[in-house]
Amino acid sequence: MADIHEFTKGWSVARLADEFGMDRRTASKRLKEAGVPPLTKRAGHDVYRLADAAPALVNPGAAAFGAEGVVDPRDLPPMERRAYYQSENERLKVESTIGQLVPAAEVEADYAELVKKVVQFFDTLPDVLERKAGLTPEQVVKVQDECDRVRQSMYEGITDDDVRDSA
Repeated sequence: MADIHEFTKGWSVARLADEFGMDRRTASKRLKEAGVPPLTKRAGHDVYRLADAAPALVNPGAAAFGAEGVVDPRDLPPMERRAYYQSENERLKVESTIGQLVPAAEVEADYAELVKKVVQFFDTLPDVLERKAGLTPEQVVKVQDECDRVRQSMYEGITDDDVRDSA
């Protein structure tokens, strides 16, 4: 048969440790690390609400999760933090190997090549239109002004601090 305990409001650390199958010192440490406030004191010892204490005792790493449920590695214990960073490094290596992750230098080189081609197009467009389409000098000036406006707009978009990630 099951043991019958008299129910009193609040659970002592010893009773919580017994119910969750851990040492009393471990239970006390986890409650303290999770910042679980005691409900009251009984016979000079802190007692806790089961609903408050259970998450800290069942999943001690839960405090490392932010409001959105995302792990903040700075809040993990040292061994878990080490394991987290090792797994992240392995994930990055795999993504790089299968081509899902491209080095920043390679991306910058590709963008530089693209920008060179676009700049060359805008530089030569007025001359090409003048020669092949027979534009008048006034029309060429308008085309050049529009090309300059578009180039300036592109430059501002590229150098905008809000858009560029300076990681």
